[in-house]
Amino acid sequence: MRIILCFLFIVFFSCKKQEEKRELVEADAQMELVKTIKNPAALHSQTPNLFANQEGLWMSWLNTKDSTDFLKFAHYKNGSWKATSTAASGNDWFVNWADFPAIAINDGSVLTNILQKSDSGAYTYDIKLNLLQTVMRPSMSDSISWKRNIFLHDDGTKSEHGFVSLQPYGQKSFYAVWLDGRNTAGMSHDSHSGDGGAMTLRGAIISENGDISREEELDHRVCDCCQTDLTVTKDKQIIVAYRGRSEDEIRDIKIKKWDEASGWSGPFTVGNDNWKIAGCPVNGPALASFNNEYAVAWFSGAKEDPKVQLAFGKGGVNELDIPIKINSNPTMGRIDLVMISSTEAVVSWIEDIGDDTLIQLLKVDRNGSKGEVMTVAKTSTARASGFPKLALNDKNIVIAYTLIERGLPSRIETKMVTLDAL
Repeated sequence: MRIILCFLFIVFFSCKKQEEKRELVEADAQMELVKTIKNPAALHSQTPNLFANQEGLWMSWLNTKDSTDFLKFAHYKNGSWKATSTAASGNDWFVNWADFPAIAINDGSVLTNILQKSDSGAYTYDIKLNLLQTVMRPSMSDSISWKRNIFLHDDGTKSEHGFVSLQPYGQKSFYAVWLDGRNTAGMSHDSHSGDGGAMTLRGAIISENGDISREEELDHRVCDCCQTDLTVTKDKQIIVAYRGRSEDEIRDIKIKKWDEASGWSGPFTVGNDNWKIAGCPVNGPALASFNNEYAVAWFSGAKEDPKVQLAFGKGGVNELDIPIKINSNPTMGRIDLVMISSTEAVVSWIEDIGDDTLIQLLKVDRNGSKGEVMTVAKTSTARASGFPKLALNDKNIVIAYTLIERGLPSRIETKMVTLDAL
């Protein structure tokens, strides 16, 4: 019997290795279909973020030089990058692989954020907004002005504030959501528990002049350090996705919606994974919409089965379709998502095949059908490799990520895949 078991183990292990080898050969072939786009980010850059609209694509990133951090961004249109702009700089910022600046554009105005240390504590920092106002007039040259260091929150506590999501709202304004630790002031980062001691989710409107209004608490108890995400539908419904946190430490993904007629909905759970975990997994959801349809992708490690899932929803309905599993190999999540039609989404995630860690891309239809998994690039399991970001530019998916190579400074890579290839 022992000999038979050993033989079966050898056969299983050999088959698994052969399957991994086959998948890696396919991944190498797929990467030949991926186009590399040169970008303006210098060496020692990291944490790119993307925003796209009918006027093109924008990328923001952090660059460090001589102990000073710079938040930069550039506009990509008609196949080329325009001049790089610096939104802000400082030597007292909180720079983190998972909590990094967002960027959004509305009517020519650019809104970004940075995290500025407010005290000596490791997790005491504030959210500061930087608004670039651009007024386009046919008879005049562009008029450009900055409003910098706008506090997104006014609580004044020496606590954690971050994980910002930004989206255009209305003709000229923006909506923001973030994690807010005002109720945790004076506590250690790992002891946010009990009544009055949890991280909260808050939201607010930012006007074209940088004024903050309708600032409010959206959820009184959420996971401490998972990214938020946000989308605004064609009907101006605001949809927010985030990781919740129950009293029993269930940390499943939640969604809240706002519309003018009924205000905020109560939060409803995405997927009902029932993932009980004592600490934050640092793996937030990704959310996107197309007209009034939307999709959410998320990572869960419930039942010791790490997986990435995707579900579609409708703007006026507070429930989702049956979740669709995305990954086929061991995954660490780090997902992003774009919708390319009212029934199709493209999701990215990181997974391991053999000894390689890969950025993967997949087109999924609402009916559950999938395209072929596309390998975008090889990456690293290191935290510094961050979260790859996606955007839809014309008929292409653009991917930006931080490249970490041993002995070399970090840099940002940008790739492009045509929709026809997915």
